[in-house]
Amino acid sequence: MTPHTTPSTMAEVRQRVDALDDAIVPLLVARSRCMHDAARIKRHAHEVRDEARIETIVGRVRTLAAEHGGDPALMEALYRQMMERFIAYEAQLFAAKERGTESPAEVRP
Repeated sequence: MTPHTTPSTMAEVRQRVDALDDAIVPLLVARSRCMHDAARIKRHAHEVRDEARIETIVGRVRTLAAEHGGDPALMEALYRQMMERFIAYEAQLFAAKERGTESPAEVRP
């Protein structure tokens, strides 16, 4: 089944979802590593949450979704949830840095 073939069975749908997850998870891991860099670079805890940056990302994601034929509202909702989790993770990383326990193994999302 090619990416443009319409699946005709649930097995084909699940195969496509699994293939997408295979592509998405490494990207999310890479994005989570950016939180390590951000926590290392930021000097103050209040910098972890950046409302202007959140809104910039949301606008960008909505545009990308529309350009790719997706639902901008769905993508916004998904991204807002994902960003909240990443912000919480970065806050934990920042707090660990402040305590002097910067090891990623010591921080749990």
